[in-house]
Amino acid sequence: MNRRKAIGGILAFTGIGVASFAGYNFFSANSNANRGQLKNHESLIAELVDVIIPPTDTPGAKEAKVQEYIIDFMESCSSNKEYNNFYNGLNDLQESCVSDYETNFEACTASQKIEVLEILNVNSDDDSILAKIDNKIRGRSFFNILKTLTIEGYCTSEIGATQLLTYVPVPVVYNAITTVTPTQKAWATR
Repeated sequence: MNRRKAIGGILAFTGIGVASFAGYNFFSANSNANRGQLKNHESLIAELVDVIIPPTDTPGAKEAKVQEYIIDFMESCSSNKEYNNFYNGLNDLQESCVSDYETNFEACTASQKIEVLEILNVNSDDDSILAKIDNKIRGRSFFNILKTLTIEGYCTSEIGATQLLTYVPVPVVYNAITTVTPTQKAWATR
């Protein structure tokens, strides 16, 4: 037997073994083993959305029940990769609050909650090419998913559409060009 062929065969066998192990780990990490667990974190998600869109002269995201929208969306419509990123992000957030403030997120003060979310926002706002590649491979980050679904859920809720945005269910006249005053609200319909 030729020594080069033997070494090449050993390297090929090793490469196939490593690739198989990496593939197994990748697909087992994307399993749906955690599906159905977000309902246990409803109070945490409610506090998170309340910090992102707090109540002012209009009700906040918590009053609009955006947390229920997020749970329903993640349970029903998200990929396994994004679901696991979101679920693991919730657990990591709780662990970091316990280690930093010796209490869970729900019991933190308002300034501590804002500080935690600002740190997550800084860590998730990277527009480099490496961040885009990472998003393609591992999916969106926990905070990116949370922000997107909070805004989407609030603007499509009855409270958000009627009290924050201007909602006209049946417009009487179509005006292609309209003037917008500086204090006018945005439109909820297109």
